[in-house]
Amino acid sequence: MRVFQDFSPEEVENGAYVFSNRKLLVTAGDGTKVNTTAASNGGVGQMWGKRVTFICVRNNRYTKQLIDASGEYSLSFLDNEEYRGAIKYLEAVSGKDEDKLKGARLNVGYHEGIPYVEEASNVIICKVLYRKEIGIDGFVESILPEVKAKEVGEYVIYVGEIQKVLIR
Repeated sequence: MRVFQDFSPEEVENGAYVFSNRKLLVTAGDGTKVNTTAASNGGVGQMWGKRVTFICVRNNRYTKQLIDASGEYSLSFLDNEEYRGAIKYLEAVSGKDEDKLKGARLNVGYHEGIPYVEEASNVIICKVLYRKEIGIDGFVESILPEVKAKEVGEYVIYVGEIQKVLIR
């Protein structure tokens, strides 16, 4: 008889696409303007027979408007220690008011017209398949004490089909 060994999820996570305890940059553009936001809520998997990412973006983020306009986004994975200052800057400033990437001293690259952060070690290019506001009513009761109702209503979840993965 074969015996299973049990591990916590943190013990088996590895690779560039680990979302827990690190920020990634969600970038989108509408042909005239590009913006990015730091995110930590998301993952990679498979749905409807397609390889997908899912990300949660706050409703008030300018990047959300650009994702909605273009139907595309990229996920850029940077070294969180090396780019700590840039990530903090991106979290603190609105892209509506200024060029956040320039202010963070980051550069924009493009893959088939979809913007990404040039300093990334890995990039996932995605086309939106699904979007939905996250509501408190969707959570099971056991998690409700951990979830703040105000925060939950501020997010939209996007499921994006992975078009390309760029690796340096």
